[in-house]
Amino acid sequence: MFFDQIKEIDGNLKDLRDHLKTIGQGVDVHFDQLDDIAAHIIALEAILLQVIKKVDIDAEAAKEWVRDNTVESTGNEEGSVKAQVVLKDLLNR
Repeated sequence: MFFDQIKEIDGNLKDLRDHLKTIGQGVDVHFDQLDDIAAHIIALEAILLQVIKKVDIDAEAAKEWVRDNTVESTGNEEGSVKAQVVLKDLLNR
């Protein structure tokens, strides 16, 4: 009986190990996807900054657009605070 319990625990530990390996592989895939997204955002930001240097941007209109397009998803009447911070950073470069 005692050895049966040990055998069951051993089986459970092996199952847990396999599950953790699967989770780890999933995390690696998601990390790679996030890295791809970050690379695209950085490239787009580089292009956008060059455009901003040559074109006058209506900062208030841009803020209003961010607010109008993020109010619903954030549940905040000011819209996405993070998007506002990013916008301010881009416009101040």
